[in-house]
Amino acid sequence: MPRNRACWAALGFLLLACAAILLYQRGPSGLPWLPGCTFHYLTGLNCPGCGMTRAAYATLHGRIGEAFRLNPLGMILLPLASLGIGLEIIGWVRGKPLPFRLSVGAKGAWAIAWIVVAFWILRNLPWWPFTLLSPP
Repeated sequence: MPRNRACWAALGFLLLACAAILLYQRGPSGLPWLPGCTFHYLTGLNCPGCGMTRAAYATLHGRIGEAFRLNPLGMILLPLASLGIGLEIIGWVRGKPLPFRLSVGAKGAWAIAWIVVAFWILRNLPWWPFTLLSPP
């Protein structure tokens, strides 16, 4: 059973690596199959994820400052979420959880949800310094 799980985990990692390579080589506009932001298209406002594809592209090219400029909250939460999910996948492959986990609990999950909602609202306010939260 763990061997089968390891194959699934490896396949998922391989797909993510291929997506990262394509993004690195072609850029966000060179991937026509990537959907745009439906919320932005319909409302003209930015959602909490707006700018993340361009931020990932900038990160892959070593431009961390530009990535933070495109989506500061995403650049903080995405690495933490990736680490937490990675630790959980390793525990899943092993068949038992690792002794170290990034567990935020129910209160932490609610706090993160409120932070994301606040970011969503603030990045759409048309005044400085809130305009700094909106991707260019």
